[in-house]
Amino acid sequence: MSKLILIDGNSIAYRAFFALPLLSNSKGLHTNAVYGFTTMLLKLLEEQKPTHFLVAFDAGKATFRHKDYAEYKGGREKTPPELSEQFPLLRDLLGSFGIRQFELDGYEADDIIGTLTRIADEKDGIEVVVVTGDKDMLQLASGQVTIALTRKGISEVELFDPAHIEETYGLKPHQIIDLKGLMGDTSDNIPGIPGVGEKTALKLLHEYGSVENVLEHASQIKGKLGEKVAENADSARMSKELATIFREVPVDFSWDELAYRGYEESELAEMFRKLEFKSLMERLGLPASGAGAAGAAETEEAGTEPQAVLVTDDKLAELTAALPHVRALHVEAAGDNPHNAEVIGLSFYSEEEGAEPVCYYVPVERLEQDNAAAVREWLASEDKREVSVYDLHRAVIVLSWRGIELGGIGFDALLAGYLLDPTESSLTLDGLTSRYGLRPLPADEEVFGKGAKFKVPEEGVLTAYLCRKAAAVHRLTPKLKEALEASEMHPLFYELELPLALVLASMERKGIKVDAEELKAYGAELGNQLEGIMQSIYDAAGIEFNINSPKQLGEILFEKLGLPVIKKTKTGYSTDAEVLEKLEPYHPMVGHILHYRTLAKLQSTYVEGLLKEVRPSTGKVHTYYKQTIAATGRLSSQYPNLQNIPIRLEEGRKIRKVFFPSEPGWKILTADYSQIELRVLAHISQDEKLIEAFRENMDVHTKTAMDVFGVSEAEVDSNMRRQAKAVNFGIVYGISDYGLSQNLHITRKDAAKFIEQYFAVFQGVRQYMDDIVKKARQDGYVTTLLQRRRYLPEITASNFNLRSFAERTAMNTPIQGTAADIIKLAMVQLDNRMKEEGVRSRMLLQVHDELVFEVPGEEIDLMKRMVAEVMESALKLDVPLKVDVDAGDNWYEAK
Repeated sequence: MSKLILIDGNSIAYRAFFALPLLSNSKGLHTNAVYGFTTMLLKLLEEQKPTHFLVAFDAGKATFRHKDYAEYKGGREKTPPELSEQFPLLRDLLGSFGIRQFELDGYEADDIIGTLTRIADEKDGIEVVVVTGDKDMLQLASGQVTIALTRKGISEVELFDPAHIEETYGLKPHQIIDLKGLMGDTSDNIPGIPGVGEKTALKLLHEYGSVENVLEHASQIKGKLGEKVAENADSARMSKELATIFREVPVDFSWDELAYRGYEESELAEMFRKLEFKSLMERLGLPASGAGAAGAAETEEAGTEPQAVLVTDDKLAELTAALPHVRALHVEAAGDNPHNAEVIGLSFYSEEEGAEPVCYYVPVERLEQDNAAAVREWLASEDKREVSVYDLHRAVIVLSWRGIELGGIGFDALLAGYLLDPTESSLTLDGLTSRYGLRPLPADEEVFGKGAKFKVPEEGVLTAYLCRKAAAVHRLTPKLKEALEASEMHPLFYELELPLALVLASMERKGIKVDAEELKAYGAELGNQLEGIMQSIYDAAGIEFNINSPKQLGEILFEKLGLPVIKKTKTGYSTDAEVLEKLEPYHPMVGHILHYRTLAKLQSTYVEGLLKEVRPSTGKVHTYYKQTIAATGRLSSQYPNLQNIPIRLEEGRKIRKVFFPSEPGWKILTADYSQIELRVLAHISQDEKLIEAFRENMDVHTKTAMDVFGVSEAEVDSNMRRQAKAVNFGIVYGISDYGLSQNLHITRKDAAKFIEQYFAVFQGVRQYMDDIVKKARQDGYVTTLLQRRRYLPEITASNFNLRSFAERTAMNTPIQGTAADIIKLAMVQLDNRMKEEGVRSRMLLQVHDELVFEVPGEEIDLMKRMVAEVMESALKLDVPLKVDVDAGDNWYEAK
């Protein structure tokens, strides 16, 4: 028997979007709807094992139904742009799965699905499952067609065949349209009969069977209900017609064209890499990198591979003699966290004029021997400006933990590749070689294995592979240098990103001291608070229960206390944060639960999590800053992530008390840029009101509230300022009316009005946004003030959603990217200045717009002046940069 899966694409995408929090990848592209849709697809493929598959989409707003009733679906709010931008991704994803998709102007997805179920009903041996969130589809159920109706988001479906429809509603499938005719459908703006809900409509249908019979017997229906039925007869007939799925759509494909033959792993893996669905890649066992041996014939022939030499004791002299001719170096280390990575060895690509290139591989243990001192001295020397590496930052760190210094490197292929396309998903060395037309490298997984299967191969294989890597770095270098010159990013590379890699490595290697005992004590304090809150919850509930059990908590909230049900999950009532925040005004226990969860997360993630990251040999945590993740140029902290310590709540801020100087008598000093992104916006947009606010040292959120609400400074209340602050930062991040409505808990209509008022006042900002989109459309990219580029190929796309996302990215990238550039520029300048001044103070951390130092007592005044001076003059703007500098015995006291 054949099995056809039909998915109502728009319905399921909407469900997925609103069921999941707003997720986005490192490029800022929202992915929550696509992620939810994908998990549902995988579940269907695993459980249903379809032989045929199709996803139907609505082709547009206008359908044949609008000709008869212009207000059809007129009550729906505009699709949030955060969802709209995901539809092109969803279509690409379906293509990667090998799943047919279809839409047709003038018809809805329901009609396409209805037509295909009719065709299936007319054939023997075809089982159909329709997946939708729309109850209208129940009219299609038959002996061969089952409707899988989503009930809680998209995580659970209820299967309706004719018997289950009869059991649930007491109706036949074809009577579902009568049900809609009587009760209407607010989501589709189908009027029905006013005042008739589902319960009344079912009662009427159980007695009379159809809309027509109900209308015919209107005089026999008692009271006001009979009057309403009689008065709204035309509305009921039209509503039934609107709810009836049209099943004669002219589809132009054959049954065989719906056959599902599975997906190509490489295509799906590439799509998942773009979306950054790492957990789904692991679930399906897809390769983490797309580069490999395939396609070698299409790549440039870049010379023969160098002779690969394994350096034994008797070859050390040969390597030493070749060091002046080394042009590329590769450091191989196993492990994601460079502070814990196991160094395997180094390969040196040497190219002496008039001779064939030779590459030497040295296992790290041999490099540490006394007779390799000359090689180690060469690695530490600053006289290697002709030498290139891949990922200088990581190489310096992993070697430093083995006591080996690395300096003087002149080029980093990873950093260059990242600058040339910060949205590229595959910046691995094998990915870069493929991207630049060189002979592909095998991916690391092919040589070493992955996860538990990781194993260092025998020395001959290892030598050949790591020498190929060093040769690839050498061959990439001229191509990358040429591209940097052509894009005018060579100053950004050589003056900012390359020196910053060394600054970061130095900071991370120093680490920041953590008082583990105080951290444990704070954990115990949180534990005591949690016990007290638990008792308050039990007292409010009148019973003890497992607060961490959503099922038990749901029973208490919604059954025992009778609070309104907001939404449900496949296991019962939803008790997520969004639900609890809405319920908080109804009962004091809800506030206790929210507080309990906050403290519980602090204890597990930041107390217990930080304790695991303290390095026993140093008593410090050594975070790792990724330079090549965010498309805006922002740094990303890992192992541990010190940028995510929650500081909006006092309990979260207290975590900072455990970070203190590593030397007695020293202080922690912090320097934080004040509203740097808004200052950059003022400079770039040249908006007179924003510039005025910053030049006069006004509170910019108060100033915004004054101008938008048309009130004096004294009349600005806390709510006005809060709204102004939300829209100020929302503008920087390209927020939509939907996003602002979610942040402020107001309607989309009010949010849209607020944004409109903002642009009416700050016309320079509006003009900047219009101009930058035009420039992006002309150039294909936008830049920061330091010429960091972000390419936007979708800016001229015919697809509205793709184009809209690119336009918002064009608006906010120059602002966010310039702010990121400024603090990185300040870090490089501060590192140089601190060396010039000969201070003992150390730069330890960068957290968003804040730098953290440890400073000897006698250098406090000097460092306060110097840090503020350097940071405030890092880049000249038309408004002053402002830095708040403080010091204390620990990180908490320094704020």
